Amino acid sequence: MPTSFYFSLQIFQTTIEICSFHFLLKLQTFRVMESGSRFKFIVALLEHRFLGWIFVPYLVEPLKSYYSVRSVVRFTELEKLDYGFNKYEREIVRLTSKYADSKLSAKFSRNLNSSEFFNQISPDYLKQSVLPYVSKQMYQVALILMKNNIQLFEKEANYSNLYDEDIIALNTNFASAHFSFERNEEGIKYQVKLYQDGIFIPLINRKVKIVTNDPCVMVVRNMLLIFSDMDSKKVLPFLEREFIHVPRNMESKYFSNFVMNRVCDHTIDASGFSIIDIDDEKGAILSLEKNIKGSPVLMLKLKYGPKEIFLNDSREVLVILENENDDYTFYRYKRNKEWEKQQVNFLVDNGLLEDAGGFTLPNIALMEEESALYALVNWITERYDQIVEMGIRIRQEFFSKKYYTGSKKLTFDLKQDHDWFDVYSIVHIGQYKFLFIKLKKFILNGIREFELPDGQIAILPEEWFERYKQLFQLGRIEGERMLFGKHFFNMLRHRVPGHIPEVLQKLEKSIATSESVQLPPSLNATLRPYQIKGFGWMHALIKNGLGGCLADDMGLGKTLQAIALLLKFKRKNNTGFDVHKAGYEGQLSLFPNVDKHEEIQPASLIVVPTSLVHNWMNEFRKFAPSLTIYDHTGYNRNRNGSWQEVINRFDVVITTYGTLRNDKELMEKHEFFLLILDESQYIKNRDSKIYSSVLSLKAKHRIVLTGTPIENSLSDLWSQMNFLNRGLLGNYSFFKQNFQTPIENRSEAKAEEKLQLLIRPFILRRTKGEVAQDLPPLMESVIFCTMTPEQQKVYEREKSIVRNTIMASIEANGVANSSIAILQGLTRLRQLANHPSLVDIEDDAGSGKFGEIFLALSNIISEGHKVLIFSSFVKHLELLRHHIETNEWKYSILTGKTINREEVINSFQNNRENRIFLISLKAGGVGLNLTEADYVFIVDPWWNPAAENQAISRAHRIGQGKSVFVYRFITENSIEEKIQHLKDRKSELADKFINSNNPFRVITKEEIESLFD
Repeated sequence: MPTSFYFSLQIFQTTIEICSFHFLLKLQTFRVMESGSRFKFIVALLEHRFLGWIFVPYLVEPLKSYYSVRSVVRFTELEKLDYGFNKYEREIVRLTSKYADSKLSAKFSRNLNSSEFFNQISPDYLKQSVLPYVSKQMYQVALILMKNNIQLFEKEANYSNLYDEDIIALNTNFASAHFSFERNEEGIKYQVKLYQDGIFIPLINRKVKIVTNDPCVMVVRNMLLIFSDMDSKKVLPFLEREFIHVPRNMESKYFSNFVMNRVCDHTIDASGFSIIDIDDEKGAILSLEKNIKGSPVLMLKLKYGPKEIFLNDSREVLVILENENDDYTFYRYKRNKEWEKQQVNFLVDNGLLEDAGGFTLPNIALMEEESALYALVNWITERYDQIVEMGIRIRQEFFSKKYYTGSKKLTFDLKQDHDWFDVYSIVHIGQYKFLFIKLKKFILNGIREFELPDGQIAILPEEWFERYKQLFQLGRIEGERMLFGKHFFNMLRHRVPGHIPEVLQKLEKSIATSESVQLPPSLNATLRPYQIKGFGWMHALIKNGLGGCLADDMGLGKTLQAIALLLKFKRKNNTGFDVHKAGYEGQLSLFPNVDKHEEIQPASLIVVPTSLVHNWMNEFRKFAPSLTIYDHTGYNRNRNGSWQEVINRFDVVITTYGTLRNDKELMEKHEFFLLILDESQYIKNRDSKIYSSVLSLKAKHRIVLTGTPIENSLSDLWSQMNFLNRGLLGNYSFFKQNFQTPIENRSEAKAEEKLQLLIRPFILRRTKGEVAQDLPPLMESVIFCTMTPEQQKVYEREKSIVRNTIMASIEANGVANSSIAILQGLTRLRQLANHPSLVDIEDDAGSGKFGEIFLALSNIISEGHKVLIFSSFVKHLELLRHHIETNEWKYSILTGKTINREEVINSFQNNRENRIFLISLKAGGVGLNLTEADYVFIVDPWWNPAAENQAISRAHRIGQGKSVFVYRFITENSIEEKIQHLKDRKSELADKFINSNNPFRVITKEEIESLFD
């Protein structure tokens, strides 16, 4: 078929399509008119004298034979026009407004109006900066026109009417370009042909308007062509000629540049040279290197044939040109996106994050460069086999050291030798193996790099430091093994990997099944389920040679559980309850002689506060009359008698902390069977004589009882744990560095976890909430009290003085060094909030709280109830006492000065007319069983919830048959109320380990300031 005929046919087809399109547009116009709409939204293509062809939106009025232009549509005037714009029309208006003259002058110049801007702008700046920005907006408009059937017209600037012949036809698909290269003896003949929906669009001698350059949008014979992947430069040469000829002497350069780019981006017809597509030559490389910031990163490189590219390379096709004996061949590799996605997914699924074409670990930006490098090397090491299986190669080319990326593992062997565990461990790194103890200095000092015999650097896994540092810190190395005391069983259970050794399983099972231990038949009490568990738990620890802390809430029967334990281990040759008071000369001679060669279980020793001696004696008499007791207390105790005979003859010796301190030299000479410390917080001060005295005692087994093992600091816990299981928490310096400071000052979760691991088996704590079914209901209420006007006046005046004093001290010395000033000031405000007379000023000011206390007290007395009234100020109790006497009510009072404690307690418990017991928190917070009372008043609540809980437990405890009501009296708008709000946000530390107590030590300057708002 002749070429001219072919072109004529193509033109004819194009003309038919354009006419059909015009008909459809006209039909749409008629429909719009029929619907009653007056205006129509259109886009016009106008020629701007500086910008070239631009799209401009208009509203036109369709008339019979033409369209009358009514107005340009500006973005700022959209809402003012009488037309309902759809979202596509609005978007076109928004885009075209961005290249309005005023907007361009504002964006690309300073303080120039549009006329000045275009007159002063340089041609180069216009071409390089302004026109590309305009083109970007124009291309987006073209895409909307292509898909949304909005009419496009060509418009002369000064014409106000548009006609059908001005319509520019739109297409719903992209236009395409077809490139052909023919190589012959004379050189290369190059041709470009354009197609729209498969129809050839001739360019020579046609009216062509270039609307945008890259991607190209053009108008050919009133038809808009939009290209997705071609710029206008490739078309321009063919507006005037059909072919471009490249001579033979230039073809090598032409092939390697121009033709190479066309082969990459477009469909090519090639003649005289070859284009070969290859699909299966691909591979992935994971390269350890540095990014542009100098930080270590893993780069994923994709290898197609011999060509390597980064993941974020924008090319879809990779081309390699080979010239062999003047025979040119292009090898074309189309990227396999699905395969690339699999590689990326593998890395991401294994914990890496994409970052600008590279891959990193989460939070690696927060690490030092060295730590980041180690983390990436260990990531490779841990997944080395999987990486190889995926076909990914590892490459290291950017670091001076060669890092080992193969497997690393530890093997452990654990055996028991009497009271010790032997741990033997081997390190396996590739072909090398050696004793784990050779890494001690590396693990303890955080040294990650270990050089292998072949010169490679193995990065020790971070897990080894986290998991095994405790082993080196707390174990003792002998030869090729590490030795651990039996009390480290729980740490070894969780730190030694692999199968749990049988010896640890047996020990764990023994403690876990402790509830099955039979209670001693001679116990005169029925234990509740949780008490049976506590008894069995202590029994299991003793059977396994371990010490423990029973830390139940006050009032849950710790004494009874301990008595059951003592009865379980009672010697068979002792019968009948017999209490012997030390100092009663000659009493021991009443006992028959015992064969001196017979091995006798020595007596157990109980050390208690002075105030609890009578309570223990009563409990022994009531629940275990078969135990023989030796009472080593009081001024008249015998310090010269035969202590060995005492220890051999009696089941239990009871003494006080003060007596022990004074008789240390006498008591430390003998070994006891079971050593029990009651209220063991008495030994919290590791520098005290009491602590050193207790530590000097010899005993086969040790138990402590306390409701508050942590009163002020974790150092309290260390003191008691060190007494129970020596060395469990290391020496105090080690404990402070590794646990106390990280936890108290920095709330480090890992330090908390490690400490929990060590102490968990040796502390048993049950709160009242956990055993609520065994206790009567406890109802707690807060009574807010309003100050009298005179009291309020005094309080505000004093508050101002105290605030200024405290803040001045903090500014000068800091919070830590101002504790005395803070405590003195806050204590003064507390006293004023309770009653001004507590600070000896203006007694006639009265107290709102005082009135509330006596109103509640009157109701309780009239109803026949008994009440415990606790205060931290003895002077407050004396003030209350005076008013109680005025009302002629019977009462008891217990303070630190009370000598006849037992008589005072019995008077309240046994006298029905005595309904009020005034108690100082310090003197009566522990050791009292006051179950006759069913009301508790805390008249001046403060920081310490543990002290308050102890006070409440005097009445709300095992043996109480009535519901217990607790009233806390708080003065409104005072330091008391502010402290209650503040302490709710504190005291988290002790809760995590044992109990809740004393948040004052971590108060901040800002919180102190808030107390005076």
